[in-house]
Amino acid sequence: MIYVTGDIHGSIDIRKLDKNKVTEKITKDDYLIICGDFGLVWNYKKEDSKERKWLKWLNNRPWTTLFVDGNHECFPRLNSFPVKEWHGGRVHEIRPKVLHLMRGEIFEIDGNTIFAMGGASSHDRGPVVGDTEVVRGKSWWPEEIPSDEERAFGFNNLEAHGFKVDYIITHCLPNTFQGYIKQGTFPNDLLTEYFDYVNEMTTYKHWYTGHYHVNVDITNKLSVLFSRIVPIGGNVAQAELIMGIPKYRLGETVMVMHDGEPCMGRIEKLHPFGPTIFKNDEPYYDVAVYCEEFPDVIERVKETAILEKSLMG
Repeated sequence: MIYVTGDIHGSIDIRKLDKNKVTEKITKDDYLIICGDFGLVWNYKKEDSKERKWLKWLNNRPWTTLFVDGNHECFPRLNSFPVKEWHGGRVHEIRPKVLHLMRGEIFEIDGNTIFAMGGASSHDRGPVVGDTEVVRGKSWWPEEIPSDEERAFGFNNLEAHGFKVDYIITHCLPNTFQGYIKQGTFPNDLLTEYFDYVNEMTTYKHWYTGHYHVNVDITNKLSVLFSRIVPIGGNVAQAELIMGIPKYRLGETVMVMHDGEPCMGRIEKLHPFGPTIFKNDEPYYDVAVYCEEFPDVIERVKETAILEKSLMG
């Protein structure tokens, strides 16, 4: 079985991989794919004690961890790891059970063909914010965007497979869909434009991506993941609850019921383990409901009572 999740940012968002009712089902015969911003090859000098600790922890999980790169990786170090042929494509072996799926490769895993293409533009550092020379080689690397050669390799690989794969794993979205998530705040780039061509040319069952720190299904075959873990072929709407790991984030716009009507609202407070005065088995949220009343009414709702995330928020 293959499972997919979003960014872990080193140890920052790795808690979703700790023991919970989702991960306890994942066995030694299974694989878990992280959609970029792995972040455990990060120190620009060398592997430090923190990386070593968490890589050992991951390597000791029952499953095999696979990941595409995001924009928050130390690319010179990542690309220095041994290259191996694995399930029809090339990987960097970070640890025996922690493998980097190299750009443009197509893997055959558990009877599924999976196209992997990491990379994305940083939007918190580098050229976008104007501090390139300060962060270059320390916390930002130009290799975050796949080269012309890497993009061509991926396209040729897809062509060799008749532009048909079962699943696509990336860190960022095609231009067409990125606008739904970021409302124009993330500029288009060579990679998001490239993914537009991949989307137009390729037949696939489902596309999974990370990067945007939300959990949402953009279409019935394209999902953005962050804190949720889904079996491949599944989507966010079907994802199991993880106690202590909220699906939604502070400030997100969601739809909830208010006075018997669906209303938009903004998440003002998180209760990852539910309100402390109750015994709960899912996260709760305090939502400021947009309505004609002033000030906005605060509704306390459980995660399963949220109707959907608004892509306009």
